[in-house]
Amino acid sequence: MNPVKVLRDEHEAIEIELSELDFIMGESEINYSNLVHTFWKVCELWNAHEKMEEKLFEVMKREGFRIPIETIFLKHESLREDVNRINAAINSGSDFEIRKVLAREMRGFVDVLRKHVNDEDEILFGVVVSEFSKEGMAEIRRIILKAGK
Repeated sequence: MNPVKVLRDEHEAIEIELSELDFIMGESEINYSNLVHTFWKVCELWNAHEKMEEKLFEVMKREGFRIPIETIFLKHESLREDVNRINAAINSGSDFEIRKVLAREMRGFVDVLRKHVNDEDEILFGVVVSEFSKEGMAEIRRIILKAGK
């Protein structure tokens, strides 16, 4: 079980949904229900990915890979704040508030998440699975299996 491949596959799934958000936001008449649905799909993918990723990165760091975990976790926290602001607007029930926040915040969220995923891919480029210890690989397998991958 290759943790780099698992993370990259999840990054690709997230990118597909981000591209869908790009498409929806690029329409002259935005379909807000479709935008919200796709946003929630991105959030669902991201939440599961983030939980598994944080555990995997901790193992990778212990295995001696140079992973800027603090920077990654700070970006995760910033993305969670963005998600919370967008969700609060959606749940407000105010059509004006929803449109205002989606127009202002969604573009930033997509751009930041896309950059973050690309930055993580660059970090993962240097991870060679064969360099993991037997114990490290066993822990990674447990994490991935627990995540249902």
